[in-house]
Parts: sequence; C-alpha cells; structure tokens
Amino acid sequence: MVCKLSEGCEETLVLIETGTRRGVVGFKGCSPAPSYPQQVSYLVSPPGLSIASYSRVCRTYLCNNLTNLAPFVKLKENAPKPTAFSSHSCPTCVGEHSKDCLPSFVTTDSCPYDAPKCYSSTLKFQAGYLNTTILLMGCARDHHKILAHAHHIGYIRVTEVLNILERAQIAGAKPIKCPAWGILSGLLLAFRN
Repeated sequence: MVCKLSEGCEETLVLIETGTRRGVVGFKGCSPAPSYPQQVSYLVSPPGLSIASYSRVCRTYLCNNLTNLAPFVKLKENAPKPTAFSSHSCPTCVGEHSKDCLPSFVTTDSCPYDAPKCYSSTLKFQAGYLNTTILLMGCARDHHKILAHAHHIGYIRVTEVLNILERAQIAGAKPIKCPAWGILSGLLLAFRN
C-alpha cells in the first residue's frame, strides 16, 4: 500500500488478556494523523482482564514494520500482579464467538480479589479493511463498560457492547442460581452469523 503525500504509515496493536487467554487485533495502513513515536499503555490495567495498546505513525518507507509483541513486554513487567485470588470465578474467553469462544472452549478462572466481577462484552474493531468483532469474558473490577472513554485506539474505531447478563446486573437484577453455560450457549446461538 502506498500512502498519499499528506499521510503517514500507522501501526496499531491491541493486546487483550483475560486469565491465560490472549487476543491481538492489529492495523497497518495509511493515516492522516501527524507523526508520533511509539506509544504503549494500558487502557485497562490488570489485575483481571487487561487491554494494552501500541500505536505509532511514521513517514519513512516501510517504517511500520513491527512483527512481534516486544513493545508489550516491558509494560507487562511493570504491571501489578495479583497477589491473592478470591473464591469467585468467571467464564474466561477472548476471540470470535463462532470459533474461539464456543462453550466447549470457554474456561472458568478464579478471580483476583481486586477484580471480583464477571465481565462480558462484544468489542468491534474497525479501520480500513479491518472489521472484526470479538467476545471478551473474564474477571474485572466492575460490570460497566471498561472502554467507556476509548472510542479510538490509534486509527482503530472501537465499539463496546455489554452482553445481556451484565446489563441486567447493572440494573440491579440478582444473580441467577443456575449454571451460566446454558444461557451462554443460548446467547452464542442467538448472535451467530
């Protein structure tokens, strides 16, 4: 891809972690944004599920050539580690609901004391030819939208939609006493393509 003279080369990566699961969403392409050096930060920091981003815009030939997750290594080294886990556990998954997050692939992990709430949302990422939707489930500090203040990550537009169970809990509904697997299976079938 060749950018216009007024455009720069952008690369943006989003690393999503929940329990032992990881997902990466990336975009490389042309951007009207002014050049800026690499920026690596947590949008949602651990403990519990975390979302980290790497982004930069440059203006030399093939300068957006990142091929690994090295920018996240130092960030993760300085992140707080959970010291104790509660007896509460949550379904854990990150990926496409029709592949990685089918009920047979969803695991249940113990929650850190600092992230005792179960969270579940659908995240849509759009930029250029990138148009992907993932399901994110895991332990979090709160039920509310975790990306409430982030509508763009670099050039990537992000849309977060809380799943039905979390919306009910925010409204004050009591947790159900039956296994969530049946409800999860029903939701996955209802929202499949």
